[in-house]
Amino acid sequence: MRFGQFCLGLITVAFFFQCASKATPPGGPKDETPPAIVQEKSTTNEQTLFKERSFIVTLNEWVKLEDVQSQVLISPPLERRPEIKIKGKSVVFKFHEDEVLKEGATYTVNFGDAIQDITENNPLKNFSFVFSTGSVIDSLSINGNVIDAYTAEPVEDATVMVYESLEDSIPLQEKPLYATKSDEEGAFEIRNMKAGIFKIVAITDDNLNYLLDGVERVAFLDTTFHLDTAGTAPINLRMSQPLERLYPDRRDTSEWNKAVFTYNRYPYGLSIDYADPDQTLFYDLLNNTLSVWYYDENRREWPLYFSTGEVLDTFVLNYNAPNQKQTKPKELSRLKNSGFPSDPFYHCFDRPILSFDTSFIQILEGSTAKKAVNAEIFIIDSLPLCLQFAYQWQPDSTYELILLPGSLTDLYDLTNDTISQRFPIGNVERFGSIIMKIEGLSNDQSYLIQLGIKDKPEYIFSVDSTTTFERTITKLKPATYDLRIVEDRNRNGRWDPGDLLLNRQPEVTRKYEIEQLRANWDVDVNVKME
Repeated sequence: MRFGQFCLGLITVAFFFQCASKATPPGGPKDETPPAIVQEKSTTNEQTLFKERSFIVTLNEWVKLEDVQSQVLISPPLERRPEIKIKGKSVVFKFHEDEVLKEGATYTVNFGDAIQDITENNPLKNFSFVFSTGSVIDSLSINGNVIDAYTAEPVEDATVMVYESLEDSIPLQEKPLYATKSDEEGAFEIRNMKAGIFKIVAITDDNLNYLLDGVERVAFLDTTFHLDTAGTAPINLRMSQPLERLYPDRRDTSEWNKAVFTYNRYPYGLSIDYADPDQTLFYDLLNNTLSVWYYDENRREWPLYFSTGEVLDTFVLNYNAPNQKQTKPKELSRLKNSGFPSDPFYHCFDRPILSFDTSFIQILEGSTAKKAVNAEIFIIDSLPLCLQFAYQWQPDSTYELILLPGSLTDLYDLTNDTISQRFPIGNVERFGSIIMKIEGLSNDQSYLIQLGIKDKPEYIFSVDSTTTFERTITKLKPATYDLRIVEDRNRNGRWDPGDLLLNRQPEVTRKYEIEQLRANWDVDVNVKME
C-alpha cells in the first residue's frame, strides 16, 4: 500500500468517527402534540347551503385513521356508509353517491379519536365538521349523563339518540335526528340542534345501526323534552338490560330417567304441574336450567305442564328401563358452607337422595388423632339433593366426612361408592357482624334490602309497610360489603329493569358503601333515606 493511500484511509476513518461522536443520542422527549388542521387547505367548516358531495380536512403532519366505524359519529345518521380515507396529509370524507341529505338540516361529523399522527398515535380529539343544507347553522344543545340503573356506574360509549317522532316504538323503526356517544364518565353532549319537542333514548348499539334491536341495554326519558333558546337542564338517563322474552332453549333427555330443560334466561315464576301428584318426580331450578329426575317401575309416562305466565309448555317424560349406563350418586357443589361452628355442614349430590344409613356414615374430628362425632343428619326437604349435618363443631378444627358404600340410596334405588370430604371450621373470632338501621322508608312502598359483595347480593330482606328497618347480620366473613336498597314497586321480590314500550323506568336503587368488615368486628350501618 502506498503512503498516500494509507493516509487517505486514516482521514476517512477519522471523519466518520468525528461525525458519529457529534450525533444526537437516541431518545429525547416523547411527541405528545396532536395533529393540527391547516385551515387554508381544508374545506371551510360551518358552511350553510352546503351542496358538496365531499369535504377535506388537511393536517400539518402525516396521519392515519383508526377504528373509523365506531369513532366517527354522524348526526343526523346517514342511510349509507360514506367513504373516509387518507390522501397525503388529508382526510377525505365522501358521501355515498345515493345518499340524500335532509333539507334544512344541520349535520355534524364528529371524528372522535379516529384521526391520529403516525409517530405516537396522538389523536385530534373530537374534531367535528359541521355544515347545514339550509340557510342557518342550528346552535342549541343538550347534555347529560348515562348511568347503569342498578350499579349507578357511568356507562361509556352509550349511543344517545334524539327523535322528532314521539312514538314509543320509534327507536325500533327509524334512525334518530341527532346522536352522540357518552364518554368514560357517562357524560354526553349534542350540539347544533334546532328548537323543538323531542324524544330521547340511549342504547348500547352493539351492531352500530342506530336502532334498538336484540336485547341491547336501553335508557330513556319517559316524557318528551322541549328545547328552545333557554336550553334545558342536564338530562340523566338510567340504563338497564330489558328482560328478554322467555323461551325454552334446549331439552336434553339423554341421561337415564333425567331431563334437563334450559331456558334463554332465568324463568321467573316457573311452576310445574303433574298429571298425577303422587308420582315419584323431583326437580331443581338453578340459574336458567331446570333438572327433572323421575323413576317408577310401575309408570311409563310423566306428563309435565310448565307455566311462567309468559310460556305455557307441555312435555311427556318416558320411563327408561335400567341399563348399563346407570351411574351411582356423585358429589355435586350446590350449597355453600359457612364454616361457622354452630352452622350445619351440607353435602350435596347429583340426584335426589331418598334414604341413608347412619351406620355407614362417619364424621371424624381432627387431623392426626381423629375422633368420631355423632352429628344429626337430615335430607333437606326443599332440596333433597343435599344432606345436612348438624353439630356444635369445634372452632379451628378440621373434620372428615366418610360415606361408606351403601350409606345412601337415591331415587333410582342405587347406592354410592365411598365418598370422602374434609371440611374446616373457623374460629368465632374470625367472623364479624353488620348492624343495620335504615330510616325514612315509605310506609306504602315495598323494598328489597340487599347486603352483598361487588354488587352480588349475599343476603336479601323484603321490607313492606314500615318506615324503619333494623337487622343484625352475624357470622359474616371479613370482606368489603355494600348495601343496596331497591324500591320493589310491583312487590315481586326482585329488581326489575326498564321497558321502553311500556314506558316503565327501571326500579330505583340506592347503593351505600360500607366500612370494611374485619375479623371479630362489628360495623354499624345507619342510613336515612331522603
